[in-house]
Amino acid sequence: MSRWERALVTGASSGIGREMARQLAADGTKLVLVARTEERLNELAADVDVECEVLRADLADPTELSYVEDRVRDTVKPIDLVINNAGFGFTGPAHELDVERETSVVDVNVGALHRLSLIAARRMAAAGRGGILNVSSLAGFMSNPDVATYAATKAFVTTFTESLHTDLKQTGVHVSALCPGFTRTEFQTRADYDTSKLPAMMWQSAEEVARAGLRGIDANTAIIVPGAQNKVGAAMLTVMPRRAIRFAMSKLPT
Repeated sequence: MSRWERALVTGASSGIGREMARQLAADGTKLVLVARTEERLNELAADVDVECEVLRADLADPTELSYVEDRVRDTVKPIDLVINNAGFGFTGPAHELDVERETSVVDVNVGALHRLSLIAARRMAAAGRGGILNVSSLAGFMSNPDVATYAATKAFVTTFTESLHTDLKQTGVHVSALCPGFTRTEFQTRADYDTSKLPAMMWQSAEEVARAGLRGIDANTAIIVPGAQNKVGAAMLTVMPRRAIRFAMSKLPT
């Protein structure tokens, strides 16, 4: 049986978010599903055997984000686990990408996650229990040519979440950052990212990553890096000089 009564999952329509919702439902956790595509959310809600609320929202839109914030604040059917999974990015040299689209990446990956985390933290700390799981990325551990904005947003997510973990450690609230590497989802297609040159051993399934994330938040692990190869990579990135990381990243095939 899950330790969580009701979880709100952003970006629940596909990928890691969808898989987390499925795994939580299998353990009996009620769900509040958030994404832009209502049809997919309804399909997921119909496919799980728990109480489900569907909340269609574009988190880049302040008005629609406010609806999600209000749901996190609600005390009638309180949410005790917030999973900030929604996120996206675009690829290409930073100076060639559309400014408005890049700003929307920051709005969702940083702005919405930041607000929902703080709102959840305040209510959960007062209640003396709860969990906040923020989905970051190994990309946040390094400079990333061609995904500069996305990588920078994930660096924020990891650092912010780790700090929040420490702030809330004595309150009974669990806080974790999930930092996956390459995961087979729709993300790469949407980002127009060519993965054809990446070896199969670098990839994980959304199911594996979701399982690691849910185990980690249960255990209140501050930084969750799923997969042995990713753990090695993350450890190397924390000790390598940043100049060496920039040089190595500049030599990757494109």
